[in-house]
Amino acid sequence: MSLVAIIGAGEIGGAVARALASRSRVELVRLIDEKAAVAAGKALDLMQAGPICRSDTRVEGSADLAAAAGAAAIVIADRVDSADEWGGEQGLDLLRRLGRGGFLDRSVVICAGASQRALMQQGFDELGLPRRRVIGSAPEALAATARALVAIEARAASNQVALTVIGRPDKFVIPWSDASVGGHALTTLLTPPQLNQVERRLRGLWPPGTSALGTAAALFCEAAGQGSRRIVSAFVSLDRDNGTKAPVCAWPVSIGPDGLQRVMHPTLTSRDQVVVDEVMQ
Repeated sequence: MSLVAIIGAGEIGGAVARALASRSRVELVRLIDEKAAVAAGKALDLMQAGPICRSDTRVEGSADLAAAAGAAAIVIADRVDSADEWGGEQGLDLLRRLGRGGFLDRSVVICAGASQRALMQQGFDELGLPRRRVIGSAPEALAATARALVAIEARAASNQVALTVIGRPDKFVIPWSDASVGGHALTTLLTPPQLNQVERRLRGLWPPGTSALGTAAALFCEAAGQGSRRIVSAFVSLDRDNGTKAPVCAWPVSIGPDGLQRVMHPTLTSRDQVVVDEVMQ
């Protein structure tokens, strides 16, 4: 993958660029913000850190949206002059410009912010954006938090924990039947009270922090550029069985150069199914 463009050089945008640069799987990262001097300064800082972390990823700053042309992934993050993520009418206008400019013909759009589920819904409903090519990465940051909590309970390393989250911020569900630790079913290692404790703690941990959001978005960018069989939790809008469109919610999927690649169907308890049915209405 040669190019990732990040629109907005705020805290989240900077975290995405930092994660991409440190992983050194991208040739070029462009930070695009109307505050070009700040974007350029952050880019220079990451370039100077490259030799220390043995990364040869090039990072540039720009104020021109056209600099995103040809990117495998375009990340919508947050602007330097605003504490908020791209959203509302300004966010919708940005999506409109990307659609009219033909960016979505080649690029996968990654919405990195925790609040951008609403922006995605607007883009689908009002602009008719392709649902397979606009994906939100914030749920994967929450899933990573859940893995860390499970690892504490199971006394295991967090990278041995496999699980996903589904739903929406006020009604997230973890399909425990599909979760595992080191290849062993999680439900055989932890008791129901332990699983309930993880769920209770997780409810108070949304939205995820800046670094977690940035790292999750970077992971999605790499998948969009190179393809990946890894299953991640993402904000997506799925087709229902009757052909209608479902609202944007978190769901386990895999991502490739064309965007949404594969949709998983987790095993749900009757309680979880009720919550998911409510979310999907």
